[in-house]
Amino acid sequence: MTAEITELFKQARKGELSKDFDQWEMSDKDGWSIGHVMARWDKLPKSFDQWAIADNNGWSIGHEAALHDNLPEDFNQWELADKDSWSIGHSAALFGNLPKDFDRWEIANKDGWSIAHAGALHDNLPEGFNQWELADKDGQTVAHLSASRGNLPDGFDQWELCDNDGWTITHEIAQYNRILRHNKRGEM
Repeated sequence: MTAEITELFKQARKGELSKDFDQWEMSDKDGWSIGHVMARWDKLPKSFDQWAIADNNGWSIGHEAALHDNLPEDFNQWELADKDSWSIGHSAALFGNLPKDFDRWEIANKDGWSIAHAGALHDNLPEGFNQWELADKDGQTVAHLSASRGNLPDGFDQWELCDNDGWTITHEIAQYNRILRHNKRGEM
């Protein structure tokens, strides 16, 4: 990395770049850009709109901002994806950083794993979530993933959902010893 870029990275971390700075794509040998640094530290200007600038693996400035909950309120490019088809929405969902009114749960990677699957992995689905049937290429639904984690909501009633092999939500709960939890609440 050149001395100039090293200095710009330092300034970016501190939010000390000039107000007219516009070379967000300046990067190190791996493609990690000034914009990525600014996104991580929530130092991007309010007018920033170059979310798709990506490093060598396709990890965009938007991905970095989503990871650290630094996307603007009006952000709407949830489908932008890296080389492995992991979208900005997946990153935000995984860490519970989606806006409260988010409604693009069906955006999926190449394996059919939806943003809802990413949210379910760490119990980051909102109250009232109702797209339990979203399935990956193997038919594993969001409900299967939530069941395996013991995170199905009270009142869940889609026990018949099954994957491509006929594995139901009830099977999933039983395999992960979650059945007692549900029986104690009288939901099954």
